[in-house]
Amino acid sequence: IAICIPTYKRPLMLKKLILSIITCNINKSLIKNVNIIVVDNDIDKTAEKIVNELKERFYDISKLHYFNYDKKGLANVRNELFNKALEYNPDYIVCIDDDEYPTIDWLNQLLLTITIFKAEIALGPVIPIFENEVSPYISYWFKYPRLSNHQLIKFFWTGNCVICVKFLLDQKIEFDKRFNTTGSEDSYFGVTALKKGAKIYWASNAVAYETIPNKRAKLKWLIKRSYNGAIHFTDILKLEKNYFGLLKKTLINVAYFLSGGVALVVIPFPFRWKYWGILKISESIGGFAGLFGIQFHEYTKDR
Repeated sequence: IAICIPTYKRPLMLKKLILSIITCNINKSLIKNVNIIVVDNDIDKTAEKIVNELKERFYDISKLHYFNYDKKGLANVRNELFNKALEYNPDYIVCIDDDEYPTIDWLNQLLLTITIFKAEIALGPVIPIFENEVSPYISYWFKYPRLSNHQLIKFFWTGNCVICVKFLLDQKIEFDKRFNTTGSEDSYFGVTALKKGAKIYWASNAVAYETIPNKRAKLKWLIKRSYNGAIHFTDILKLEKNYFGLLKKTLINVAYFLSGGVALVVIPFPFRWKYWGILKISESIGGFAGLFGIQFHEYTKDR
């Protein structure tokens, strides 16, 4: 297998991730060889020193590799990761992000799921861990799916997944460069994979944790996430020419705007979900923005 890690100016988080991978259990009857590929999207090569320091800790079946790739763009760097991974002729590509770290049996559980079910893709949960204690009114909105183990699902993310290389090559799937500066390149990858017949299974025991920095654990960031998410969802519907979906989304936008306005009255009260109204209003505005072709290019600036 090849484990793909994109990174950008997060050397300490990257170190924590790599050290966590080192301590993972490896079922040697299942996994014969592991190449860990780090692609640094920073022209200043922020991650190079950390990776070089950690290389000597890898032995037996695992190897660690560093590459610098300074061409900005989320789709660009993920495609470059896959290109580098394919040079090592893997059967499976595993993806995890540089602000995450896995549990000890993570790798075995991902590979068991995809091989037992002869699936094209398997996903594991990404559980948020906050840098500092945050308000319950904020933490409530960092929910993650709690699904049955080995359940078939219809969504995709690159934060914790494994992909069958044969499917990837046969179907010639890559990350769409139209999402380079907006995000949701992984969501659209999933839409494309499902259209090509991919079966995606949920591996509930393949757990990874995501570090939520203080700057994200705020209402302002949640509002931005709701707005951007609705734009991306609408953009994908437009790209897929899903006109029924666009009509449905338009009606939902109206409903969210109206009901969200009513729900604003609970903000002064101690309900865990008290920000529901303002977040649904921002989601509805984002949905309308997407309908009219307005985009937010979050990743054109330093992130």
